[in-house]
Amino acid sequence: MINTLHTILVISFVAVTAVLLSMTLMQRLRIRGVCMTWRSGKIGSLPIWPTLFMGIVAVFLVYAQNTIESVSLTVFIGYFAGGMLWFLAVALSSTVIVTEYGLIPEAGRSGEAVGWRQISDYFEVQEEKRVHFTFLYQDNFGERKRLDLVVPFQEVDRFRSILRGKLDSQFEETVERVMARRALEN
Repeated sequence: MINTLHTILVISFVAVTAVLLSMTLMQRLRIRGVCMTWRSGKIGSLPIWPTLFMGIVAVFLVYAQNTIESVSLTVFIGYFAGGMLWFLAVALSSTVIVTEYGLIPEAGRSGEAVGWRQISDYFEVQEEKRVHFTFLYQDNFGERKRLDLVVPFQEVDRFRSILRGKLDSQFEETVERVMARRALEN
């Protein structure tokens, strides 16, 4: 009875995480004009919840193998496989994507993308192994918002180069238009 219940749960868990991974892959493949990508978050960090889940599965595997024989090894392998699918989906969805059209702070949330024309200003703050870029922009409803990106140190020069090409020419036009206005001479 308990093996049947575990088998049904494992099959369901693997199916759900496989669907999650396939949806994440499809969403990632839909993004066009990719210039560069990197994993968001702390450098060298792992997705917390899938990693914790697989650790708990490993602990219960050792415990069950040393105490009870009622749960088969295939159940634990299934849970671990589902955890790996979950891990891959989270790792794929937590990448920052820089495209020809703008910035996507997390691939899993392409609805939060910021187009280059939406950005009104940006600045950077450098730390030891990474650089924080802050972008000020207006969303589709005209609200002013802020986007903070942590760029790994090895990607900073390439990212700055893209920013120069996409934003600096846009800002130069704005400065020239403002400087030509007579209302500022008051």
